Amino acid sequence: MNTKAIVDKAGRFYKAQDRFIGTHLALRWNGRLRFIVPREAAALKVCFKTFHPGWKELPLRAMAHLQRIMGAKSCVEDTRLKSIRDVIGNDAGLSCCRAGTPGPWSKDSILFLDKKAVMPFCIVKAGTGEAVDVLLQNEANWLRSLRDQASIARHIPQLVAHRSGKDFSFVAQSVLKGKVEYRLEEMHFTFLRKFQEYSRRTVRFEESILYKNLRTRLTNMRGLLSKAWSTRIEIGVQRIEQSLSGAPILFAAAHNDFAPWNIRAQHGVACIYDWEYADHEQLPLFDPLHFSLMPLALKRKPLVTILSKMRQSLLLCQQHLGKESCYKAQTQVFAYLINLCTLYLWIDREKSVPQPVLESYAQIIDYMMTHEL
Repeated sequence: MNTKAIVDKAGRFYKAQDRFIGTHLALRWNGRLRFIVPREAAALKVCFKTFHPGWKELPLRAMAHLQRIMGAKSCVEDTRLKSIRDVIGNDAGLSCCRAGTPGPWSKDSILFLDKKAVMPFCIVKAGTGEAVDVLLQNEANWLRSLRDQASIARHIPQLVAHRSGKDFSFVAQSVLKGKVEYRLEEMHFTFLRKFQEYSRRTVRFEESILYKNLRTRLTNMRGLLSKAWSTRIEIGVQRIEQSLSGAPILFAAAHNDFAPWNIRAQHGVACIYDWEYADHEQLPLFDPLHFSLMPLALKRKPLVTILSKMRQSLLLCQQHLGKESCYKAQTQVFAYLINLCTLYLWIDREKSVPQPVLESYAQIIDYMMTHEL
């Protein structure tokens, strides 16, 4: 059997198998592997309930039940999953997997079910390569430090295990229950106030981690960007410097992927996943802006819709985070957009694959440079 085909059909941590003896099914959507699920019906239900595939759940379920007709591929667990079980404990039973987006920082999310009961045991993010290892080390460090903070601990998964290595790395953590909420509400701001109070620092912009990250990415991308993006980013960073440089201003840590799908709401408490991009000395509005704008950008919503949502979010931030956190709010919006775009461009700096987020955010940046900054 073709090895490349096996990897393509069954992912990093499973291997293709004869359809009569395979324990799992690999489900593809729009030409890409999305989920690997157990054949067992009860386990399949828990898998989708945990991963929240949204409107895709019904067709994915149909694919699992009508595997021969709809092209689901039979597979079994690879040996790396056994090595994870050896670390997280013998109570870990059946696995299911959400495949990561292809790229140098791609990771898979693997849910292990309790061996005795059909319920979540823990969730593992795993991958290979130096870039993935750096991200997962960062996530493990944040989980350790935040669980030590009494006011924040209930919002954060418990770190179960961490393995570092360029060949194979993973972070195992507890599964946080709850539902996904797409409206920016009081519970989100309750967490953000606690998080920012714990991490607040007053420093000059040009001495901040944010500024250093921006300049490092610009240096690494020099000569690799299109003329339009190179001009947009260079002018954008200059405008941010002109607005924020000088006297010390408030910075706080940011999750940096504070999107609805990385948050679970239970009993009015926001519980936050996916800390791999978190960093200190970011601007206070970065996380609430990301929550509001990222879903619209991914769907390529019109510019007028995104601008309207942006203004609504700034009003909410003024109400819930206070005047100091909203200092030069328009510049903070602009800095959020530039910062996120440099991250996306840096990750894909040698590719030319269209990115809906970059396309949407480019329109907002150009609009703000022309009309608001």
